[in-house]
Amino acid sequence: MSAEISAPAARQTPPVDRCLWALVGGSALVVVAMMVGNRLPVVVASPAFAVLVGVVVLFLEVWRRSARAATPLQARLRDLSEYGLILIAIGVLGAVASYQVAAVSRGFCDDTLQRWDEALHFDWLGLYALVVRHPLLQVTGSAAYNAVFLYPWAILIWHSWKGERAQAREFLLTFWLAAVITLVLFPLFPARGALSHLWHGAVPYAPSNGLDQGTVIAALRAHRLAGIELSTVTGLVSAPSFHTVCGLLFITFSWRIAQLRPLIVPLNLVLLAATPIEGSHYLVDMVIGAGVAGLAFAVVRKRLALLAWAQGVATRRLRPATASR
Repeated sequence: MSAEISAPAARQTPPVDRCLWALVGGSALVVVAMMVGNRLPVVVASPAFAVLVGVVVLFLEVWRRSARAATPLQARLRDLSEYGLILIAIGVLGAVASYQVAAVSRGFCDDTLQRWDEALHFDWLGLYALVVRHPLLQVTGSAAYNAVFLYPWAILIWHSWKGERAQAREFLLTFWLAAVITLVLFPLFPARGALSHLWHGAVPYAPSNGLDQGTVIAALRAHRLAGIELSTVTGLVSAPSFHTVCGLLFITFSWRIAQLRPLIVPLNLVLLAATPIEGSHYLVDMVIGAGVAGLAFAVVRKRLALLAWAQGVATRRLRPATASR
């Protein structure tokens, strides 16, 4: 690899990057409008918000200092900081948007979701009893479930280090689209969660996302929350299961990377196995989540293929004119 990168190449912004930033910016405008409409802002006077601002400022400073990318290391830092900012934006906007959507949702669909699980012959209570009897399953499942947002960083660090900008952009586009589809479908399936709906009496094991979901949704609908405290944000989406969406996307995109595949694929398989209990999800939540992941992946792949085809056609049309000169 050359030690120097030309200034024009360093300043060039690929079309898909502009698309990513436009999508993130548009998403931010929509979320702000929802906050205004619901009178449900993010609490800015909080340590969590201060940490978020600090991290964003740090990434922006790294990007500013490496934007012209005179060396391969600067190019890697530029790419990682840019993609890191986009990933943070998708994550934070998605979490805040889930609260906004929950505030305008109606009813709970636990009975329907449970009937679908019965049609699939899935015994949630039996699986929960198994986990209760084996503390190792509790520790393993909780660790895998809560580590879900570490895996995209590993993928993006790899692509940034290798200069694989197209692969990183495809991953981020797919992740953004999957989050949007999840939030659009969320109002169709608001639920308290399998643990709250099916278990009665003292809870022998409280999973990562247990009994609070229905309470939080009810409080949002009744406008009892003055704002969203980022440090206490919990998962509200039952179906589609976003952990399932993430796990399948991380497996798909890490499968292409031989060095990451042996680590990320098994860990995300454990994540998927732990999702019904740790996320208090019905099996049908995961089925719908799998559909969302597949749809987002297919749409982005199709879009990129069409873009590549259009660019190829344009290049072929320009070539004779260039040659004639």
